[in-house]
This record gives sequence, structure tokens and C-alpha cells, in this order.
Amino acid sequence: MGTEIKDWAAVEGAYYTGYGSGEMLWLIVAIAICLISLVIGARHELDAYKKLKK
Repeated sequence: MGTEIKDWAAVEGAYYTGYGSGEMLWLIVAIAICLISLVIGARHELDAYKKLKK
């Protein structure tokens, strides 16, 4: 987008524009949400299985 770079060999400096923008925080939050959902879902399935066995 408006650069003269034709291939990766010509790229110098910062490669990743998200560096230092707090993106790591949002990545950790997203991972935490996924793990919490996984735990809650597993607990629900275990309870449902136990009720089915009774």
C-alpha cells in the first residue's frame, strides 16, 4: 500500500506494526476466554453425563 517493496529481502526495520500496541494483552485475554469456555463446557458435559447415568 504505497511502498516500493517488491519482496521480503528489501524489508528493513519493524516488520510487525502491532508491536507495542497492547496487542499481547488482547491475545492473553482471548486465550483466557477460550480456556474459561473450555473448562465451563467440560464441567457442563460431565454433569450432563452423570445425570444421564443415574
